[in-house]
Amino acid sequence: MNKISIFLTLLVTLSFSQLGMTQGFGMKFDIVASNPAGVVAAMDKFSESQTAQAAPGNVTLYQYLVNGENPATHAFVVNYPTAEAMDATNARNAMSQDWATFLTELNMVSQQAGTMMFRALGLSTGDPSSITSPNAAGNWIFMNVSDPEKYADAWQELVADGNDLPITNTLIQVVADGTGGITHALIQSANSMSTILSNPPQMTSGWDDFIDEVEDIRTIENRVMTVRLKQWSAN
Repeated sequence: MNKISIFLTLLVTLSFSQLGMTQGFGMKFDIVASNPAGVVAAMDKFSESQTAQAAPGNVTLYQYLVNGENPATHAFVVNYPTAEAMDATNARNAMSQDWATFLTELNMVSQQAGTMMFRALGLSTGDPSSITSPNAAGNWIFMNVSDPEKYADAWQELVADGNDLPITNTLIQVVADGTGGITHALIQSANSMSTILSNPPQMTSGWDDFIDEVEDIRTIENRVMTVRLKQWSAN
C-alpha cells in the first residue's frame, strides 16, 4: 500500500485522542520524516481547514526516542469512537480539496513505515490527571498473548488494586499489525522519561501476582520509547 493511501486511512477518521484511550478503536501510523518541521506544518495547516474542523477529536504526533531496528522516526496516533464515525468522516474527506492538499504536502516530507489498529480495553492503572506535560514521555511494550481472556482477567485483578504512582499503565488489544504477531500492548505515560525509568511496571501494586498469572501466556515482542510532540483538536 502506498503512502498516500496509508495517510488517507489515517486522517479521514479525524476522531481521535491519545494512544491510551479509555474506549473505542485507534490506529498508529509510523512514518519516516525527512523534514519533521514540515510534517507539523502540514498538519497545522490541515487542522485549521473546514474539513478538519468538521470532525470532533484530536490527532497526536509522537517522536520515537528509541525504536530498535524500525526506521520510523515518528508516529501519528488516531482514535475514533466507532466504525460508523470513521465511515462518516471518510465520506466527507473523500471529496475534500483540503484533504488532497494535505496529502500532497505531507508526502513531500515523509513516507509511511508501518501501521497498527488497536482496541482500547478500558483497563488502566495510575492517575491520568498526573500527566500534565504537553511533551509527555511514553514507554510502549508490545506483546504476543496466547490466551487473551486469561490475560485480561489477570490485568483486571491488577488494576483493581489501584495505585497513586505519577505514571499511567494502559492495556490495549492490537486488532491488526500486519505480520508482526502483536496482540496486546502496555502503554506507559508520564511527564518525563526520568519518571518512567524510576517507576517501572514492577512498582504497580499486585505486579508480582500478575506476572505469576501471565508469564506462560505472553511474550514481549518490542519496546519503544516516545515523546509526545504535538496534538491537534477541532476548535
